[in-house]
Amino acid sequence: MKMAEMLRSRSGIALAACLVLSVGIGRCAGTQVPAVVYTHSAEELNRLDLRSPTNAMRLWDTLHVLTAVQGIVNRDAPRLYLFYCSEFGVATDHFWFDWLRQDHGWLQPAEVRSLSSLEAVVVQFRDSIKGVVVYDGNVPATSNLGSTAAGLDDLLPVRWDATPGSVYSLLVQRLRLPVKLWLVEPDGKPKFTGRGRVPDSERVSSGSAKVDACYWGLEHFLRSGRCGKGVGAYYVDSWWLQHPRQADPSMHTLSNHDYFIARRAFFFDLSPWADEPPNDDPLQPPGGDHKALLEVLMALYKNADGGITKIGGFPPWPFKYTTHSSPAGKHEGVPTEWEFSRLISQFNAYKEADAAGLGAMANASFFQHFPRQAKYAQPNPKPSAEQWRKRGYLDAQGKVARKLFLGHYVGDYDSPSWLYKAVPKFFRDPARGLVPLGWAFDPNLADRAPQAMTYAYLNATTNDFFIAGDSGAGYLNPRGLTVRPDSKLPSGLERWRDYCRDYYRQWDMTITGFILDGASGAATDLEYAAYRTFSPNGAGTHFERGPAIRAGMATCPERDLPDDVAGAAQVIASAADKARDGPAFFWARSILKSPSWYWELSQRLARDYPAAAVEVVDPYTFFGLIACHQRLSP
Repeated sequence: MKMAEMLRSRSGIALAACLVLSVGIGRCAGTQVPAVVYTHSAEELNRLDLRSPTNAMRLWDTLHVLTAVQGIVNRDAPRLYLFYCSEFGVATDHFWFDWLRQDHGWLQPAEVRSLSSLEAVVVQFRDSIKGVVVYDGNVPATSNLGSTAAGLDDLLPVRWDATPGSVYSLLVQRLRLPVKLWLVEPDGKPKFTGRGRVPDSERVSSGSAKVDACYWGLEHFLRSGRCGKGVGAYYVDSWWLQHPRQADPSMHTLSNHDYFIARRAFFFDLSPWADEPPNDDPLQPPGGDHKALLEVLMALYKNADGGITKIGGFPPWPFKYTTHSSPAGKHEGVPTEWEFSRLISQFNAYKEADAAGLGAMANASFFQHFPRQAKYAQPNPKPSAEQWRKRGYLDAQGKVARKLFLGHYVGDYDSPSWLYKAVPKFFRDPARGLVPLGWAFDPNLADRAPQAMTYAYLNATTNDFFIAGDSGAGYLNPRGLTVRPDSKLPSGLERWRDYCRDYYRQWDMTITGFILDGASGAATDLEYAAYRTFSPNGAGTHFERGPAIRAGMATCPERDLPDDVAGAAQVIASAADKARDGPAFFWARSILKSPSWYWELSQRLARDYPAAAVEVVDPYTFFGLIACHQRLSP
């Protein structure tokens, strides 16, 4: 791309200001804002020295209660906002609150009142809280049952701890909130022992207190039909307290619970592996976690009436089920991710992959009320064949030029936690607009981070293009929708097609950047034909050998670029050397890279490899030229 064209592309920033007026998203566009919005800063919890077990317990117990209050009181209106998360040198929650108060204006009419402590928060919203659910710190799985009960019965989940000054003593003894549910005996002895029968049932114990707690929750919460339909939550339980320094302090992901409590989701944390006991429960009978996981997934499937289920979360790899855990398991992180994805796909479920290390997200229960349009226009339409000819990509006969066409898949945004943290940093990068970029934002992320999606569309330059990431409107394996050895369920492909179609329509997306096959096996023309109905302009693939037309849709396998610019430039230049006899295509996937990184990469290619015929193009052009070339090829 010529320098003049690069500079002209930056005029799109000015167009964004006009777009604000034309799309009509403002105070008048939807959700009513309460007269008063309350805020609380939990940022000091991130500064606690977690070498102290007392500090780790304080962080866990405090944030668990705060996010439960949010989930309860924000269910029907945006009332309580937390300042907690930060990333890339940006105070994330402050950024979004300021934007919503100022530039966007949605919260402008509201009076803002600050609440200084956990006690102040609970007292302020006492009328919305029906009591507490007390769980067992010695059986960590009960903490997720506590979050489930919080959503179903408007209870505050608290770990049993009779120590003076504990959060338990604050809620139960000082504020005198009634205990509505005991997941531990009132004297602190365990309710779940892994012996005899599962409490309150005739089911024979699994031999594991962890698994018994899950079975108890299945019967009392999920199979009873009390949980919200089409939603689940897969987050690390209070086992985190055993290893709070294993990852970033916020990787307890308690701040993510609020949305799922508001949606009355079932919370769980189970290993996907059947061939080894989980490190958090090494004495359980073989395959206990795996068996329970399949039961949970089947119950979620039935609860959704066979539709699609959103599962928030990701295998907690720094803490459990992988070689990174303590004690370590035998499976690496990526295979564990893939095995979990393989299983959930067979039950029509996808994950919103709140993975370490950007996995923590706050305020999704608040953001869910952000006013949205029925449809957002793609800021930059697909170029025409005539435009491609003028740029020298096609000749008069429609033959594609002898160049390496490079398309940037800007990932990985299959998680709203990653999206809401990255947009404030990367969309204010001064180099944005200098290189065509395919921002791979799964459109379902707008459920929890609609303000981030809207901000990106409003501030797009003429070189910012929005495509879906892996694997469309959520991360699953498409082949797992049709080949289902573990679930034995009928195909879910049509359900997935219709689910994706609605999200793609709203965000005007027609390209899927990465159909992630993982451990389920390579997608076939059966799955590609379904994708073509909502992703007609192309798709990145996983296991294919090269560019192709599959079921009438242009496809190209993704290739991961090295993290360092010099290494990335070398890989691309090497690919260009191999493409001298005709057009070639390189669909380059990179993760959490800034616009400046892509600009530096383009400069490095021009400087160090001047003979390399590399053309960086937008995603529409990339897949469009593949279609042109494949149709002309013998």
